Amino acid sequence: MDPFRIALTGGIATGKSTVSRIFQELGAVILDADRVARDVVRPGSPCSHKLFQLLGPDYFDTDGQLRRRELRDRIIGSGELREAVNAILHPAIMEAMELAWNEHRRSSHHRAVVIFDIPLLFESRLQDRFQLVILVYAPPEVQISRLMVRDGVSRAQAESTLSMQWPIDEKRARAHRIIDNSGALEATRRQVASLWREIKDRAEKGFRPADGSTVEPMP
Repeated sequence: MDPFRIALTGGIATGKSTVSRIFQELGAVILDADRVARDVVRPGSPCSHKLFQLLGPDYFDTDGQLRRRELRDRIIGSGELREAVNAILHPAIMEAMELAWNEHRRSSHHRAVVIFDIPLLFESRLQDRFQLVILVYAPPEVQISRLMVRDGVSRAQAESTLSMQWPIDEKRARAHRIIDNSGALEATRRQVASLWREIKDRAEKGFRPADGSTVEPMP
């Protein structure tokens, strides 16, 4: 039986990277969409060329490096531009992640657990590609507070940034498992460890989401 396809997602300032790191410490192989995104826009890549055509030279350094912060600031205020950028990046990111997944399937004689770490899983409508979707959750007020502290922005700016993603409670309603990361780190670790045991125990049997229905393997 092929290993189950597992996705980890969250929202801005929910602490998904922390949970991803804990899973990795426990033995999971993490395919990180953010890391892949940096690779697909390296100077000279097809994505870099397409973005240059879309954005012009103002968003690139003299050596061809994309100015990611400036681009992020601009797409916060422009949904149309955000969609255009995502249309370039998302297919390339998923193609690279699928290649990595297939390499692990061929090479992992010990059946390592592979987790796709995809921040915009629901926004990109990729959730149906996975049999288990794990959401890292924090209430919206916690997201806003963390973002204000982390980025040194006003409440209005934090709310505007959050508006680029689906509301976290909408994601919660669609996920199979929830890691509540609104409290202490140790509480998060306990949740991740418990879910890790479930994944290891049930990887060969299938998973059941919260509504009790069976999550069928991908064809």
